[in-house]
Amino acid sequence: MKTPLTVTVLGLAWCGAAWAKTWEVWVSRIYPRIHSTSLGSISEESKKDDDTQLKARDGYGARLSWNTRGYYGHELGFNYNRARLTAKTRTTVGRETVTTVLEDRIAVRQAYYNFLMYMMPKGERWRPYITGGAHAVEYGAPGFEQWPTSKSRHYGFNYGGGIKLRLFPHALVRLDVRHYFSGKPYDLEGADPMKMGGRLGQIEASAGIGITFKK
Repeated sequence: MKTPLTVTVLGLAWCGAAWAKTWEVWVSRIYPRIHSTSLGSISEESKKDDDTQLKARDGYGARLSWNTRGYYGHELGFNYNRARLTAKTRTTVGRETVTTVLEDRIAVRQAYYNFLMYMMPKGERWRPYITGGAHAVEYGAPGFEQWPTSKSRHYGFNYGGGIKLRLFPHALVRLDVRHYFSGKPYDLEGADPMKMGGRLGQIEASAGIGITFKK
């Protein structure tokens, strides 16, 4: 599979065929915030760890959930959002160092599987839950002429919790918060060229509406 989107689409289709009578289909508005943004540097001179930074923008997500008769569930999902990437470069001109700040928007695509454990049984009007799972995330490349690499794909894990509320027999709303961990994108060098890579963390809040189909 070439992209997380391909994996998710095929997974959703397979789950829909297998569990057509017990699934929930969701669309969500997501609010991601990256909390470890020092990605290294593309500068040829005086590299610093925080020269390149990434700031997430709001986006959208889709999920397919399958719930057991009791307290457990499984979920496949796909998120898409835009992020702002800034990078500083330094050039020595005579006795002065000139710093240039480059900026562009990139696309961030994320696919995931999560296991859900509910606090209330299936059929209740409100169902708090905790969740954990694995994900793949792809960061697009900015349009800088100086940018040294292409797209960056990483894998990681996440955990969180939320609540689902039944408004009508087949209509639900949900609130969800998750904490994601994966490798830092792009593998750029920092002040110490021997220290590359690292971990990137992200907090994501989301609100969604869903349709449920029961047995």
